[in-house]
Amino acid sequence: MKGSNGTASAGLLAEPLNPELLDGVATRLQAGLVMEALNELFTTLQAKRLAMGEGRWLETVAACLRHPLRELLHQDPLTYRAYMKPRGYAGDAEMLDYIYGREEQWAIPPGTTALGKEVFEYTTGSSASEAVRARRGFLADFIDRAAQEVRRPHLLAVAAGHLREASLTAAVRRRRLGRFVALDADPLSLQEVERCYGAYGVETVPASIRQLLSCQFALGQFDLIYATGLYDYLHLPAARRLTHALFQMLRPGGRVLVANFLPGIEAVGYMESYMDWRLIYRTRRDMLDIADEIPQAQIRDMRLFTEENENIIFLQVTRR
Repeated sequence: MKGSNGTASAGLLAEPLNPELLDGVATRLQAGLVMEALNELFTTLQAKRLAMGEGRWLETVAACLRHPLRELLHQDPLTYRAYMKPRGYAGDAEMLDYIYGREEQWAIPPGTTALGKEVFEYTTGSSASEAVRARRGFLADFIDRAAQEVRRPHLLAVAAGHLREASLTAAVRRRRLGRFVALDADPLSLQEVERCYGAYGVETVPASIRQLLSCQFALGQFDLIYATGLYDYLHLPAARRLTHALFQMLRPGGRVLVANFLPGIEAVGYMESYMDWRLIYRTRRDMLDIADEIPQAQIRDMRLFTEENENIIFLQVTRR
């Protein structure tokens, strides 16, 4: 009977989304029951995304975006920025600052409606957003440990964004690093890095991943190279090539650290529908696969671990 009920339940989840559910969510949002409404929406969309095939899911996304609920949710600056992609891609550095701003007590973007502020409070407090903040804190600790283990280590941040982890590190502010290079293809992001951290010796390099892989830049050798948001957008062949290329830029004993969202996160359905933010999720086995082009003889050790929310997984590969 359990198997039969499970099959029936999975079948129901794969059915088209009931418009009455979206009506109910919209009604509760307008009545001020924001947490109750969004809890149901996030849970339902997650279940639908995990149960549906790609075609049926795309139909569900289209139905969500046709419904008036979209206009209510897009009063949230986080949801709206991801959907509109003013810099050409979701998850840009400005959008991540919205997430970091929750713990920094930065102001909510001006012009946000009262409802938008409540939805913003919910989305920036979701487990996925908590994981992004935990990832930032983990990186800051990792940088400080690197400065304790190696005298004036050289660091490279790939797809650095605004490099907000630098704000949390004693090693940066006390000038305990050798070189700290922030590489990114977005010139606006690098301008912010220069404004905030240039005085601490952080260097900026404008470059795309394609340019990095084609060896157009001789950046030098590093003790720590990390990329935290980038691999969520890289398919396996590119991820393998990049991991191999970064590993070859390490000094002996140096480490590459990469991060990726795990499959099945609570926000997956909401992100792919109302935010139009699609990631490439990776399991533990998938993370090991991205290091597959590195010769085993060059590897001292490999480690996998997650941040405290278990939404994001890290792979660390150490060179002999």
